[in-house]
Amino acid sequence: MTKISTKLLSVIKQNKSFIIAGHINPEGDAIGSALALALGLKKIGKKDVCVLFRDGVPESLKFLPSAKMIRQKPPRKEYDVFIIVDCNTLERTGFEGIKAKNTVIIDHHVPPPDADKSGLYRSVAAAVIDAQAAATGIIIYKLLTALKIPIDKNIATNLYTALLVDTGGFRYSNTSPESLMMACHLVGAGARPWEITKEIYESIPFKSMKLLGLSLATLDKKDGMTWITVTGDMFKKTGTTAEDSEDFVDYPRKVKDIEVSLFFREDEKDVFKISLRSKGKIDVQKIANSFGGGGHFAAAGCRIKGTLQQVQKKIFTAVRKAIKEAK
Repeated sequence: MTKISTKLLSVIKQNKSFIIAGHINPEGDAIGSALALALGLKKIGKKDVCVLFRDGVPESLKFLPSAKMIRQKPPRKEYDVFIIVDCNTLERTGFEGIKAKNTVIIDHHVPPPDADKSGLYRSVAAAVIDAQAAATGIIIYKLLTALKIPIDKNIATNLYTALLVDTGGFRYSNTSPESLMMACHLVGAGARPWEITKEIYESIPFKSMKLLGLSLATLDKKDGMTWITVTGDMFKKTGTTAEDSEDFVDYPRKVKDIEVSLFFREDEKDVFKISLRSKGKIDVQKIANSFGGGGHFAAAGCRIKGTLQQVQKKIFTAVRKAIKEAK
């Protein structure tokens, strides 16, 4: 159960300027949570609020209220408070040298074992990390409620998006009574489920569908795993980028009688981003952690250098071991 500390409330109430940053390659929870928090802060008179994402806003999320306020480069000024949202290490934001008197972390991912190499956790003014929360948006919702900030239509739209994306449209195992009750309140506050769902899940660019077709042609299955791949050549052939493949891992997950689905994406020459999804028995977070990545029990990711064959061999070996140990 998420608890909002009096320390966090004091840090927000006592300061005037805020810079909010989320992780690289952001999705709906990161963007929606950051924007909802920014709008909430402005409602209580915090006029100086900057929202920062190194990779900007994905095309599918540009419909979100106030998405245009997001910047990709940090201002040179010093802020009172730096809030890291939907991740828990500075490295995950992709930024260095952000100047702030206080640092706050708001997240629902388990920190990696080496998370404090930079000393970040020794210097934070406050942190709320609840790995049981279905989305960071839930923590932001509770924070805004604790600050007695009314949830208007714009905030509700951002938070509903955060919740929708991280529960897979309320299909994943993290869909809880709490998340459904929150969704009900957000709809009552003005969020429009169909309009949001249409923008996220039913407005896919044609080139992205062409990329998906090439990727699905690589579909394979073995030893309780299914997987698909996107290579640099596929990106070139379809004129697409990594952003166009954000939800591809969900497709092999649909295959019956498997435990883990995998998506291999070549981000650079011989550098692959691997997304892992579990159907409930296998803790893919542990697998991702072993390769320097992170995430949740049922959804995680990591990056590995090597050829596709080398990377797949490493991942397949780790997944087979996890499946065998779970039996």
